[in-house]
Amino acid sequence: MSPAFTVIAVLMLAVGIGANTAIFSIVNSALLRPLAYSDPQQLYLVREIVPQLAKFYPTLSANLPNFRIWQKEVHSFEDVAVAESTEADLSGTGEPEVLRGVRASANIFELLGTRPTLGRAFRREEDEPGRGNVIIIADAFWRSRFQSDPAVIGKSMTVDGVPHEIIGVMPASFRFPPALGGASGNARLAFFQPLNGPKPYEGGLIGEFDFAAVARLKPGATREQALAELNVVQARIAKQANEGVDLLGALWPLEAEVVGPARRGLIFLLAAVGAVLLIVCVNLASLLLARVPGRMREAAIRTALGATRARLIRQMLAETLLLSFTGGAIGIFLASVALKWLVHLAAVSIPRLDEAHMDARVLVFTLVVSIGTGAFFGLLPAWRVARSQPVDALKSGRAAATEDRRTRRLRECLVGFEVGLTTLLLVLAGLLMASLGQLLRVHAGFTAENALVAGVSLPPQTYSEAEARARFYNKVLADLHSLPGVRAAGWISIPPLGGEGSVTGISVPGAPQTHAEVPVANYRPASTDYFSAMGIPLLRGRIFGPADRDRKIVVVSQSVAERFWPGKNPVGQICITKWGPDVPAEVVGVVGDIRTVRLDDAPLMMVYVPEWFNSISAPSSASFVVRAASDPAIYAAPVREVIRRIDADVPVTALSPMKLIVSQSVDGRRFPMMLAMVFALSSLLLAALGIFGVVGYSVEQRRQELGIRMALGANLADLLRMVLREGMAPVVLGLGTGVIAAIFAGRLISSLLFGVTAYDPFTFASVALLVGAVAFLACYIPAQRATKVDPMVVLRYE
Repeated sequence: MSPAFTVIAVLMLAVGIGANTAIFSIVNSALLRPLAYSDPQQLYLVREIVPQLAKFYPTLSANLPNFRIWQKEVHSFEDVAVAESTEADLSGTGEPEVLRGVRASANIFELLGTRPTLGRAFRREEDEPGRGNVIIIADAFWRSRFQSDPAVIGKSMTVDGVPHEIIGVMPASFRFPPALGGASGNARLAFFQPLNGPKPYEGGLIGEFDFAAVARLKPGATREQALAELNVVQARIAKQANEGVDLLGALWPLEAEVVGPARRGLIFLLAAVGAVLLIVCVNLASLLLARVPGRMREAAIRTALGATRARLIRQMLAETLLLSFTGGAIGIFLASVALKWLVHLAAVSIPRLDEAHMDARVLVFTLVVSIGTGAFFGLLPAWRVARSQPVDALKSGRAAATEDRRTRRLRECLVGFEVGLTTLLLVLAGLLMASLGQLLRVHAGFTAENALVAGVSLPPQTYSEAEARARFYNKVLADLHSLPGVRAAGWISIPPLGGEGSVTGISVPGAPQTHAEVPVANYRPASTDYFSAMGIPLLRGRIFGPADRDRKIVVVSQSVAERFWPGKNPVGQICITKWGPDVPAEVVGVVGDIRTVRLDDAPLMMVYVPEWFNSISAPSSASFVVRAASDPAIYAAPVREVIRRIDADVPVTALSPMKLIVSQSVDGRRFPMMLAMVFALSSLLLAALGIFGVVGYSVEQRRQELGIRMALGANLADLLRMVLREGMAPVVLGLGTGVIAAIFAGRLISSLLFGVTAYDPFTFASVALLVGAVAFLACYIPAQRATKVDPMVVLRYE
């Protein structure tokens, strides 16, 4: 093989195999590698079902008192534990900091089959009230805060103003399941706490469903047996609660829940990058087929000397396998670099992303792919050479014979195949891009431009009283309003796209009051100027203000108004708020709906309350929203300084422009779309090179024919059209096949789409035009060269 061909082939293989190895490393980590817990197949998430609420909430998290009953009465469970995500203020040393952690039952580590590398795990009695002031810290936090000091065990750490004894350090390899409240992506947990008794609001059997519950089945117990036993216990709990609702249970494999909806997207990416490697193979096979005439004389001589066809095929396969192994070796290096880049760039929604690495399974995958690749693109040319007739090849006086019609047809079929595959990839990538565009254009209900969001968490030891919290928020707002260029500023307990919180019932006077019949809404304490600062439009009435102090009034979202007072003016109406004690409240205003959780989720019903509404309406954590006259990023430092000046012990938990928050909310869609588009455009480039090579080689092989036609008076335009027609024929066939394949494949990614159908005509038409234009250009360049053949020069060699 020529050095130029060898270098090109090895580089193409290295990129193709390396990309496949990198993506497979992520798929292996997320989908194939078992969870790093003891017997993970025995672990199941336990969810609760209230049939009367199933329309709004198909399943619910676990209730703490119910969990205690399960521990005693569900005998199919070897053990069951609960956990919830939590945050805590770290104070006493240096800059105040908010730590992310987990509050869990004391048996959580025993159930998962792990233990601290230093110190001990929780004891069962530390779940009891007043006995849980102990803490286990994560390895990364231990290294950063305590410089890996092994003497940290027994030291005190002040969390939320309360000293806690450090009793353990978890292993560096330990990952707490995100489904149980653990961190995902680049976020990190800092600590674990025991329950330390139920909180005041966690005592009811049909009350707060706040905890993620995980159960380990006993050896020999099946999911069906455990679920049947759990439902018997749930029915007994519902009867004991006497709240007029039923209770059921649900068991979901923990592993499936950890992977979640990312499975289909990851498999799609693996298929896309595999398609790119397939196109690489097709191109190399086409290049080798172009070299078949030149090797037929060599094969004829070997055959005359006694070589069998099998030996000829083995020889050529040995050459292609050597190429693929060399490409695979370089590809492993490229994959290791690409994997670090992908982990840094990828969305945090990809499960177990931080665990991705190249292990033995990945290396075996690379080896298998290298062997398969070498065999795939080498077998067809080897078979064509071995099938040649030695006598015919030896009759030629030249080292290279002319390509026969069968080989040319084979190369054209390969071109059609790669064009079809490229069309399929481009359509699917185009659908994902159109979906992301629709999502970013969706009306979120607020104005993100020029808005800055700053989150704070008030230390409980200083701000235990609602009045103190309200004073702090009002002082900060007063100083923020005085900053030059600030047009509006307000605070809210949870900003848009910040998730749900304080979800409870709302009704109107005279409506049924049972749990089963009361709709639920998200309650949000907010300041008067929050709505103008966030750009949420006022549709009717007014916003509450200082003159309304001590009045029970609320502002509701449009969906609440339409739900309870359709066709009526909601201003002045009375609603029964069930956030805390049932309280009748007057509606004084209606504002627009907002996207609360994600842009692709429908708006939820919202009830906004003033800080004086009840004892919990001045929250311990909130977000300030500052609307500026220009780029909000330049206000980050002044806003932080305002908060530090008022109270240096209050940590700023987040500080980001609202546009960045909106952008990050779609990272889970942007990352697969971006990779799919890179793979699709790469395949388009490879297909264009394949078309160019086939047409160019065909022109080179037919120089004599073209020269004779021109000598006999053929029109140059006719020659150009002839070459273009022959070059575009397999392209048109492949394009049509690819469109048909995309129509069926679009159904497979329909769950990844938003605002577009899997048969979006604009996407299909755009891809068809793009592929057609690129293919035409790839055909036109060698076709144009064919018209410049000098017939006298060509015929002189005859």
